[in-house]
Amino acid sequence: MHVLYIHQYFATLKGTTGTRSYKFARRWAMKGHKVTMLTTTAQLTDDDLKDANGRFLRKTTIEGIRVLAVYVPYRQQMGMGKRILSFLAFSVISSVAALFIRKVDVIYATSTPLTAGIPAIVLKWLKRIPFVFEVRDQWPEVPIEMGILRNRILIKTLLWLERLIYKNSSAIVTLSPGQAEGIKKVLPEEKPITIIPNCCDTDVFKPNINGSAVRGKKGWGDKLVFLHTGAMGKVNNLDFVIDAALRLRENPKIIFVLLGEGSQKPFLESRVKRLGLTNVEIWPPVPKQQLVEILAAVDAALVIIADYPILQHNSANKFFDSLSAAKPVLLNYSGWQRKILEENEAGFGCDLCNLDEFVEKVLYLNSHRQQVKQMGQNARRIAVERYDRNRLSDEAMSVIYSVARYHAK
Repeated sequence: MHVLYIHQYFATLKGTTGTRSYKFARRWAMKGHKVTMLTTTAQLTDDDLKDANGRFLRKTTIEGIRVLAVYVPYRQQMGMGKRILSFLAFSVISSVAALFIRKVDVIYATSTPLTAGIPAIVLKWLKRIPFVFEVRDQWPEVPIEMGILRNRILIKTLLWLERLIYKNSSAIVTLSPGQAEGIKKVLPEEKPITIIPNCCDTDVFKPNINGSAVRGKKGWGDKLVFLHTGAMGKVNNLDFVIDAALRLRENPKIIFVLLGEGSQKPFLESRVKRLGLTNVEIWPPVPKQQLVEILAAVDAALVIIADYPILQHNSANKFFDSLSAAKPVLLNYSGWQRKILEENEAGFGCDLCNLDEFVEKVLYLNSHRQQVKQMGQNARRIAVERYDRNRLSDEAMSVIYSVARYHAK
């Protein structure tokens, strides 16, 4: 089967962002499927593209995946206007490029952004190729609730586009139960929706990796170290962690490490410096390959969101990496992930952005170090039994197969 995978921000382990598309596509290719990744160069490294040819459309093969990457800039620090231009540019260019890709059986288009569905619709209408649409974050509902999108015309246009994509798709994959319910509100008519959350790379993040070299280099000693990895934008609300650190500044045994990049990073660095906090460290992003040892060195992981209920439906990569690495997770919100953690004694959640409760949970973990280790073991068990990537990538392929079989009749 030839699967055309459309993802604007495709990245490999050499990059610093999520690798769901890379991991799925690589597994599908290893099982004999032809996979073409239509993407941009935004998240690909120079090493990824070292053997690429073509100027306008860079063509290369990465671990069995045929990659077609157009140059469309994107950075976390971009404002909304520039981001929208980036989204539109990719949707137009990829729509044209996709028309020249031969003998495609099924399209697998993944958001965000929502506009990744445009080339899928174009191919369906012009070449009658069915597509599966994967919803990683429900757009435009998230930026609307956060007040990022305020222009009424733009909001109506995006809501119309969202419904158009859902309606034209043959099946929808979403990453959490809350997202699935949100999609049903947009598209009440019957449509196959499969929940396939982000996954655990149990063969990459392991409990037996030695992180002592990192701990020694950083001088953490017997401190309880909490780690955030990934984006540092408005959605991530890392100012919340600074607030918690401020309350805990007199406790020398607790430290917070914020690793990543984003629009809020300069503000966070400035605030830590202004407050004179020694219990917060802010690090630059690292490739996934280096993250393995860092995650092994810390005691617990953080997943933090801003004070908007819709964000509780997220399915953050960092959550699943932490489970796989046998690290308990502390959330500053409730929802489906809190239920998983607390039912399995693998961490804690809180009422959304409740600082008092969050600090209380931090102090509890600090005074129950042996329980922290047991929580980590429980986290690893969940990773292996419920969220292993091999199993979930097969589930995604089964959705693609069902669409192909239906349209072959």
